[in-house]
Amino acid sequence: MEQSVWLCERRKEGCTMKKVSLILAVVLFTVPVWANVYVTCSQPGGPGTYICLVSYSNGEAKPVRAFALDITVSAGTITAVDDTVTSWYTIHPGSIVIVDGNVSNWGTPVADPCDLPSDTKPGLGHNAITIEMGALYTPPNDPTKPPSTGNLLKFTVSTLPCNVTIAENQGRGGVVLTDPNLNPNITAPGCTLQAQGQDPNCLIGGNADGTTPGSEKAAWILWGKPNCWCYCRQCRGDADGKKSGTSWVAITDLNLLSQAFGKNDATLKTVTNGICADFDHKKTGATRVAIPDLNILSAYFGKPVASVPKCDSIPVITGPFNFWCDPTTCARPGITCP
Repeated sequence: MEQSVWLCERRKEGCTMKKVSLILAVVLFTVPVWANVYVTCSQPGGPGTYICLVSYSNGEAKPVRAFALDITVSAGTITAVDDTVTSWYTIHPGSIVIVDGNVSNWGTPVADPCDLPSDTKPGLGHNAITIEMGALYTPPNDPTKPPSTGNLLKFTVSTLPCNVTIAENQGRGGVVLTDPNLNPNITAPGCTLQAQGQDPNCLIGGNADGTTPGSEKAAWILWGKPNCWCYCRQCRGDADGKKSGTSWVAITDLNLLSQAFGKNDATLKTVTNGICADFDHKKTGATRVAIPDLNILSAYFGKPVASVPKCDSIPVITGPFNFWCDPTTCARPGITCP
């Protein structure tokens, strides 16, 4: 009798364990699988051109069905959008007009903020837009299936330089894949649209050969590789790289420091060339332009040229290496720092 009871209990345990295993298997098979989608931007015409190209790359076999993205520029406005660079993402859910089953107006990639005011950027003529672009095809072998890599659209900006930020618009669905079990992980690093003469090769910090970046170079890259950090005497308070009379550090530099002083990163980005007043290339608390930068400017303010040493001279404030950039040409190599 005792043996029978023991066997019964063992059967119950086995049954319970099987149930748990089955539940776990069901959960595992229903959890969405992560997929990687990259959304990038570039300045295809090079420095001085006002056109930005937005592209995508999807490493999964199942292509992207639709993109809903917020695009923001740090200066000026977005004035126009051109989606002729894509042959696949031509459906615009935010503005397409269908009457009696027929498309009467294919619309535009730019979503109308009135449709979803709480989660839609203001649109053309402002510093941010929301775009919606979808592909219409029947998986898996439809010849109109979008490729895994391609372009989405081009847009025009009013002001250079500016930083471009791209993010999913969650209210309109973000980035949606054809396979609902694939939950996309979106990487959108943004980019900097450079003004004519900006030198993307100007280096600051790290090693002379560009290896082992270090925190100073990392900050320089994060802020769009500002040429001003590579001016010969920027670390002495010369924010514009120019002399005023007989001095490198003068009223124009003081005025810029006043505008940028004490601002957090988000606000500092709205100050034209505000990052140029960060003379020590460091943060003090939550701000990049602070008392240490004011002290640097004060030490050299109004002094004659001979009394304002280059940044690699003692005392060394930033570095360890600076490759000079002339503010009028920003050509490299061969810049001779006066």
